[in-house]
Amino acid sequence: MQREQTVNYLLSERFYEWSVRGFIPNKKIQSGYNTDQPQRERGWNYWHHLFTPRQLLVHGLLSSLVPETKEGLVSVLGLGKIANWDSKLCQWGVGAARESIAQTFYNQALNTFLNFAGKGLTLLKGTLLLSPPVAGHQTVSEISTLDARQVSTENDLWITDPPYADAVNYHELTDYFLAWYEKHLGRIFPEWYTDTRDALAVKGSGEDFKRSMIEIYRNLAKNMPDNGLQMVQFTHQDPSVWADLGMILWAAGLQVSAAWTVSTETTIGHKQGNYVQGTVLLILRKRLNDLDAFTDELPPKIEDAVKDQLDHMTAIDDQDHPNFGDTDYQLAAYAAALRVLTQYSEIEGINIENELYREKQKGQKSEFEKLIDQAVEIACNHLVPGGFDEFQWKSLTADERLYLKGLELEKHGELRAGAYQELAKGFGVREYNFMYAKTKANEVRFKTAREFGRSHLKEHGFDASIVRHALFAIHETIKQESARQGVNYLKTEVATFWNDRKKLIEVLRYLSRLAHIDHMEHWETDAEAASTLAGALENTNG
Repeated sequence: MQREQTVNYLLSERFYEWSVRGFIPNKKIQSGYNTDQPQRERGWNYWHHLFTPRQLLVHGLLSSLVPETKEGLVSVLGLGKIANWDSKLCQWGVGAARESIAQTFYNQALNTFLNFAGKGLTLLKGTLLLSPPVAGHQTVSEISTLDARQVSTENDLWITDPPYADAVNYHELTDYFLAWYEKHLGRIFPEWYTDTRDALAVKGSGEDFKRSMIEIYRNLAKNMPDNGLQMVQFTHQDPSVWADLGMILWAAGLQVSAAWTVSTETTIGHKQGNYVQGTVLLILRKRLNDLDAFTDELPPKIEDAVKDQLDHMTAIDDQDHPNFGDTDYQLAAYAAALRVLTQYSEIEGINIENELYREKQKGQKSEFEKLIDQAVEIACNHLVPGGFDEFQWKSLTADERLYLKGLELEKHGELRAGAYQELAKGFGVREYNFMYAKTKANEVRFKTAREFGRSHLKEHGFDASIVRHALFAIHETIKQESARQGVNYLKTEVATFWNDRKKLIEVLRYLSRLAHIDHMEHWETDAEAASTLAGALENTNG
């Protein structure tokens, strides 16, 4: 307590001078979607309220040492980095180690905590001292910051990372760092402006957002030659957002000519789970033709494009340590659908501009969005789980595929309900809640054979499927401690036993591979029984 009193005394001596000189923030937090949160929850109205006295003292001392030369820019960036990793918005215990600390913007918001974390000076060394790469050669370049609608320079290539319908409010969050940079930048680069230019941000949703986006891409298309191209970086799991993007690009006179997914989450921690691990790169060109299409012509073309896209991705993916999950393949399916749809100047039966600006009711889907939805269904049906025979996979029902793919999600560490819901939507399965063993947040998984037990053994749907019979046969094998009981059950209850014996073996072999997975101990006994039962079936004869 005495040391903290000393900190308060030292800070109070310097606070006014440092605020005036810009060594610590003195800006008021402006009202906004994200910036209202700390004001509403804690009454923090100035940016310096987001830091403890000790943090302000340490950061302020480092800030006062920033050289007022162009070389000082690296120090300014380091100052922003320690502000991100050492504030009252840093959360405790987010990694494998309980003492680990999350950065302020771990989720692009301004979350407040009662038990926030802080770092001592020695822990800030690696954060503050940056070593930016040095260019090996020099080129002539021009850097401009302006509204994309005012661009008048022609380029062969435009690269954009557009805002989404539920965009991160960068124009608000930028102020967090600008509060530390503002006076330094004014001294080091007097010709630079130091406001956020938030009035220029393309933000929100609805008609204004869409019109702004069309104006931007139409202007960029205008300022590139006929053989030029644009690359759009895009990541979103909502088909309606993809549909809006497709219609925006179409209205701007652009078409998607190619697309591929690049793995952007490259660290081991980020690659666990089935959330999006890649970013889709869409290649756009001017739509120079006047092709027309009827809506009934499009589904088979979309199917071919989706399958081709997924086959290319699976061919280059690392089978032992996959770079992409099911959600990434779904993104690729969206992109493939856009490649088909945006090549036409007119689609009979779809007024794209009317659909783009029309205010939709909740649950209502445009014709364009329905075609995008089909792409995901095609992707789900086309993607065969690793090691599963493709012929046998295609003979399974949608419910069976959902259950087996759900187990694959769990195998990859996915425990979020949203991922299972997206999977069910992709397969077109509406009733699947009975498959869940757990529905608690971040603990979601499907049932094992023993957890199903004797439930859901009826004469229709999943209850009468090959997969459900295989699960009950595993249950009987464990209960009776004999694979013979499982085989006898299958021979008796599966009318098509001899025709479907290979399919049963394939399903059981797939389930047997769930053994010896650290986070799937609940499958250990069932998986071993599945292996034993598969062997018994292989040795069964008439």
